[in-house]
Amino acid sequence: MPRRSRVSLLAIASLDTLTCGFHQAASGKRLRPEVHAFASHLDAELAQLREDLLQERAPEGKWTTFQIYDPKPRQILAPCFRDRVLHHALMLHVGPVLERALVDDCYACRVGKGSLAAVRRAQHHLQRFPWFVKTDIRAYFASIDHHRLGQLLGRRLKDPAVLALCKRILAQRPGPQGRGLPIGALTSQHFANTYLDGFDRFLLEQQRVCAMVRYMDDVVWWCQSGQQARQTLQAARQYLCEERDLELKADAYIGRSPQGLPFLGFRILGGSLRLSLRRRRRYRAARARWESAFADGRIDALQLQAGYAAALGITAHARAAAWRRAELSRSPPLDA
Repeated sequence: MPRRSRVSLLAIASLDTLTCGFHQAASGKRLRPEVHAFASHLDAELAQLREDLLQERAPEGKWTTFQIYDPKPRQILAPCFRDRVLHHALMLHVGPVLERALVDDCYACRVGKGSLAAVRRAQHHLQRFPWFVKTDIRAYFASIDHHRLGQLLGRRLKDPAVLALCKRILAQRPGPQGRGLPIGALTSQHFANTYLDGFDRFLLEQQRVCAMVRYMDDVVWWCQSGQQARQTLQAARQYLCEERDLELKADAYIGRSPQGLPFLGFRILGGSLRLSLRRRRRYRAARARWESAFADGRIDALQLQAGYAAALGITAHARAAAWRRAELSRSPPLDA
């Protein structure tokens, strides 16, 4: 078992840590009413939060629910601002502990990485190895088992009070008890990465795959033969079922690298990136949404131009100039 961190609840509940947590949680959101109200009585709010932490009364467990539709429909559960301050304070100490345990080719929600870096890394591997397996996990965030996650956190953290705080955060998620992480909480990003760290090591160290890239639950790994690809896929299904109580989607894809890899919104080829069908649809939908708002008078010309720029960003980094010209020819932009 790896050496466990001695990070303590007292360190997390210190006023210095809570102040840093406040500034991180409030970044870019200072004008929101709940942030302004908290900031107006900052010393008293932080003192009360510290007391609630030490008395094991935090978090509050209040959530805001809303839907997003880009890149696909999802329900977001956002914690109240007071709990967001707590989550940031917790991750100032616990985040680096969990981060150190991750393999280098895990790219989601990590400083200096991200989706584009994952795509570039996948392109690098595509040029080196002949076969790949691409898959993702069915309803990943909703399927994470709290008891198993608690055991994994217990391998990294030593202070029972810190582990109890993590357990309370997990337990106060709306929905079925004992399972699921809310999409929209900072802690969920770190916990979800940690939950699959053992799977990364299983592929690299036990299955001896040539290389891998994981972006949260989207995973691709490379093999020297089609037979190895099929064997590792079967082994991955068994490991995730037995060790994490998770299920791979039925549409796992085994392919030859020269044919290209669909991953994170791109069609990745050895020498170029192309837009996936989903990303093309996102571009068209974004343009239509902004143009409809302008036609209805809900936005002005300057906002329409900003909307066009945002839609253009969806196609960034891909070899898509010819496709965009064809799109503009079929559907010219509005005269703003």
